[in-house]
This record gives sequence, structure tokens and C-alpha cells, in this order.
Amino acid sequence: MENLLLSPARLASVVSATAVGAVPRPGGWWAARPRWWPRAASHTPVPGWVHGLLVLVLLAIDGLLYYTIRITPKSTVSIDAMWFVRNAVLDALTAALFYWNWAGLFPRTLALGRVRRYLAGVLASAAGFTLLRLATSNLVYHLLQGRDPDLREHFWPLFAGLLLGGVATMLASSGVRITLDYLRGQRTRHELERQHLLTELAMLKTQINPHFLFNTLNNIYSLTSRKSDRAPEAVLRLAESMRYLLYDSSADTVPLSQELAHLRSFLDLQRLRLPEAEAEAAIVLHVAGEVAPEAFSIAPLLLLPLVENAFKHGDLAARPEAIRIEIDLPDAATLLVTVHNYVVARDAALPAQPGGLGLHNLRRRLELLYPGRHALTVRTLPGEYAVTLELGSKE
Repeated sequence: MENLLLSPARLASVVSATAVGAVPRPGGWWAARPRWWPRAASHTPVPGWVHGLLVLVLLAIDGLLYYTIRITPKSTVSIDAMWFVRNAVLDALTAALFYWNWAGLFPRTLALGRVRRYLAGVLASAAGFTLLRLATSNLVYHLLQGRDPDLREHFWPLFAGLLLGGVATMLASSGVRITLDYLRGQRTRHELERQHLLTELAMLKTQINPHFLFNTLNNIYSLTSRKSDRAPEAVLRLAESMRYLLYDSSADTVPLSQELAHLRSFLDLQRLRLPEAEAEAAIVLHVAGEVAPEAFSIAPLLLLPLVENAFKHGDLAARPEAIRIEIDLPDAATLLVTVHNYVVARDAALPAQPGGLGLHNLRRRLELLYPGRHALTVRTLPGEYAVTLELGSKE
């Protein structure tokens, strides 16, 4: 029976919590939160520079009042110890109003989109703090002067002025908080966009490797099915290419000379499919320009899809040249790549081969890595196919 009885203190707490509609929370009755008092949307600590700025503003206002009183000939306000003590108390209450809005009112009303509740809270808080400031000022006056001040004639003007000052303080607090939250949100959005781009680029790169490996293994299978003596060399070339794909292509940019070395290895691998006497003349790579390839940087694996596409859809039986690749560096900031190949006439009765993944990935990578600094042109002529890529240096 005794367990069912509540102590007077416990009974009072339960009654008060029920009256205000408190929500029980773990940790005891003292942690109860009223239903009308929502949780804070976010917690933003006050930066140190905001503390300093608030102190400087309050001191500047006190200094301006002091200067105004001193230069006014018939001022009835005397500069004494009471004046400084009263201003210090008022500054402390103003700072308390600033921090109350920052940590209490703003994150639970305006940050949640509750504008009306926020405005009502601003007026109520400013009015309450104004009355508290007047009462505190009167108390300081009574302690130092031994009597109460006569405010009957100036109460309402003084109350209105202090109320406007309180509202301005809370709005200033909200303005600084909104600015900081906005800047933090911008940084978060930029970081999320950056991570999204990095993730997308990584996915595009992982799609390049299997695409290249799939085509090359088909070539090696063709050599082994014919029991060609060049099959071991093809495996060696594939190992060199895979080494570049796994280790060297992880960087953001590589020298163009390094990309060309990988491209030459890939072309040597493709030449193994042709007779030795015709391989060099059928597949041509020509590099020209006034700038050395070592001086130009490029995103890794950017040229491979162009060349792969030529081999996938090109006619290697065409002579004297089946595929021609021209790379030109007219200046230190421009790269021109042209890939030309002849196309086998497709039988209308046969279904079209699935493809286009390489060029699709290339277009997307160019949009992400070289926005506004690239031009990819595809020309389809009767029996011929040409792709031209103009690229600006990657900043």
C-alpha cells in the first residue's frame, strides 16, 4: 500500500507536469519536456568571434551614450558609479537575451518553420526582459541612492525604447544564426556535391576497366583459337595495360606522355590480330605539335574509349589504313585528338550490336572533369567514321 502512495514533492511534480502537458523522457521527471516546446532543429554553438562582436557592440553603445551625455549642455543624467553599474547590468541582460534567442527560441521555432510562434516568442521575450531590466535598474538605483526613482512620467517611453532594443537584439541574434547556418549548409552541400562527383567518376572508371578487359580477352581468345604464336605476347601486353589501369590511373591527372605509352601498348595488342607485314601500316598513331607530351596533363584513360570504339566498329581489313589516330598539341593549353576508321557495311538482316558504353562514359567524364573546356564531335560518313576531341588543359 505504501508503494502506491506518492510523496508530496512527487505528487506536486506529477500534477505540474500533467497540467502543462509534459512528455515523459528517460532520466527522471525533471527531464520532462512540455508538448508545446518542440525539440531544437539543430545545435549551433556560438563561435568565439560572435562573443567578441557582441561585447564590442555593447561597449560601443555604452561609449556612445557616455559621449552624448558629456556633450549635452543641459543633460539631467549624471555620470557616476550608479550609471556605470546600471549599464553593466543592462548589458548583461542584453547578452542573456541574445543567447536565449540563439540557443532556446530560434532553433525551436523559426528553424522549424514556425514563424508566427517565433514572432510571438520574440515579443514576449523582449517584453519580459524589458520589465526585468527596468526592475533591475530600479533595484540598483535603490541600493546606491537609498530611494526609488520616479519613473511615472517616463515609464512608457522608456519601456517602448527598451522593448525595441530587445526586439532588435533578438533579430540580430537570429540574423547571425541564419547566416552561419546558411554558410554551413553551403559548405555541406558543396562537400556532398564533391563526394557525389568523385563517386560518379569512380563508377565511370570501373566501367571502363571491364569494358577494355572484355574486348582484349576476346582478341586473345581469337589468337589462342588459331593457335597463334603471338598469344603469349598478347598476354604480356594485357598485363602491362592492366598494370596501368590498376596503379597509374588512380591519380587525378597524368602526363600525356604516360597516357600515350598506355595507348601505344594497347595498339600493339591490337596489331597482333593482323599479319605482321600489314600491322604497322594498318594501324597508325601520329603525334605532332609544338609542345612536348610531358608538359601536358590529362585525366587518365580519357583517350582509350575513342580508340576502343574505332576497333569495335572499324574494318581492320581496310587498306592502306584501317585506323588512323592523330594527336596534336598546338599550344600548352590545347589538345586535339582525331580518330578515323572505316566501317564495315552492316547486313540489314543482322541485329545491331549492343554498344555505346565507352563513348557514353567518355561524354559524362568530360562533363565532370572539363566543363566548358572540351568539344567532342562525331562525324559519320558513308563507310567512314571520325571522332574529334578538343580538350583544354585541366586546371
